[in-house]
Amino acid sequence: MSQSYYYLVAGLPDLALDEKRQVPAIAEFLSQTEEELDPGDRALVSLLRCPFDNANLITLLENRRRPFDQRGHFTRDELETEIKNPSALPEYMIDFLSAHKEGRQLFPGLSSEDQLAWLFYDTVSDHANQFIREWFLFDLNLRNALTALNCRENAAAAGLPASELIEKAVICRNEVAELLRRSNAPDFSLGTIFREIEEILSFPRERLADFEKSIDLLRWRVLDELVFLRAFAIDAILAFIIKLDIAHRWLRLDPAEGRRMLDGLVSGVKSGLVIS
Repeated sequence: MSQSYYYLVAGLPDLALDEKRQVPAIAEFLSQTEEELDPGDRALVSLLRCPFDNANLITLLENRRRPFDQRGHFTRDELETEIKNPSALPEYMIDFLSAHKEGRQLFPGLSSEDQLAWLFYDTVSDHANQFIREWFLFDLNLRNALTALNCRENAAAAGLPASELIEKAVICRNEVAELLRRSNAPDFSLGTIFREIEEILSFPRERLADFEKSIDLLRWRVLDELVFLRAFAIDAILAFIIKLDIAHRWLRLDPAEGRRMLDGLVSGVKSGLVIS
């Protein structure tokens, strides 16, 4: 890999925390980091921002009463212009907009958010960058597994078979999604193809916050595995961005946990700078 990002990686803790160890807005961090990247690698960061762009696009299209997420790649003005005459948006967004304007549902029965997410995951599933492919595959599988588990828990209250709820909620057509749709096994028969399922099933669910923390720590560990021995590659920067966003979330939910994550993130980068 190119060593050109050694100094950028070394400076990530300073970008993530100012001299008073305060945490700048994630959007500010993203902008600063992107300025230091080659154009091709900058495009990879833009892919990490796509889920926020997706949410913002739905917000504007459907006049949702929720804040515009600054973590997206496109500004509000840019998205409003693109909705009228799309040209700079990713192709999957343009396809979604075209269907929306014609009143077509690309995936009938799914919400706008899920239809757009399906298109996005399909787009990154064969991306040339291995980290992008593997991270978003894990992200999709985790999302679908959690959705299916919730459907099973809520089936009785809804008065519907769990399989019917799952069919209406799980997205995409990969092997994990298909097993979630049709398997009645406790682990959806996923043990050999989505090894994290047993761990997820073991997480305590009595307190939602504890369960969510366990899920985010699982995300964190998977990120570590994806960039093992690649401390100065663009992949390490992408993983740092995702981890920083997780830590930001916990700073809001549980400041002590968020600070612990940030400290671990910073110390992890610094320890990786020692080359044997």
